[in-house]
Amino acid sequence: MILNTLKLKTTSKVRQSALIALLLFGFTAQAAQLEYVIDPVATKTTYETKYLGFISVRGVFTRMTGSLQYDATSDPNKPTIDREASIHVVIDTTTLKPTNFDSDAKRQMLRGPEFFNVDKFPTIEFKSSKFRYSVNSLGEEKLVAIDGTVKLVGITRPATLNVIKSQCDAATTTQAARCTATTEWLVKRFEFGMNGWAATVSDEVKISVDLVAVATNGAVTNDKK
Repeated sequence: MILNTLKLKTTSKVRQSALIALLLFGFTAQAAQLEYVIDPVATKTTYETKYLGFISVRGVFTRMTGSLQYDATSDPNKPTIDREASIHVVIDTTTLKPTNFDSDAKRQMLRGPEFFNVDKFPTIEFKSSKFRYSVNSLGEEKLVAIDGTVKLVGITRPATLNVIKSQCDAATTTQAARCTATTEWLVKRFEFGMNGWAATVSDEVKISVDLVAVATNGAVTNDKK
């Protein structure tokens, strides 16, 4: 009888320990996969092309929104290159503003049907399909590119964001966890039917994004050591 009682208590403790471990594991896994919202104020989006082959023509989109999901776990048995990550961004083309050679005529031209056609297509949308990393000789990983699709003036095509630099920081006592990145995307505008001033303005347009994304879940504050 005593032996049976001990067995029942032992079995109960094992089940209880297993349940606690399962709950802890589930909590850790959930906390590791953070969701971020893009900060539309801190994020900066610019474009640049060439006029007559050598004169830089620049401008800015003053609003971008979207979300990022990134596995922030530091588990050495789960390398970054195997983690799931995704990003979805929307650039508001109605906020387009030239930063050099600015004039009402130029703004209307860029907003018109031969360029961004903002009245009909007020957004540029990018959705990721794969995050690509490189690993150096020390085994350190670096995010180098994000593959996906872009929808521009109603046309969807494959696109790659080249990542110049990126960093994710854990939450602190004063701010939520956040990720920052500097990316560049080279657009062939003729592929999207943006044929205005074809003889004088370059086909290639560089869109650069300095992105700031702030965690919305799992961002429990803690002292950064």
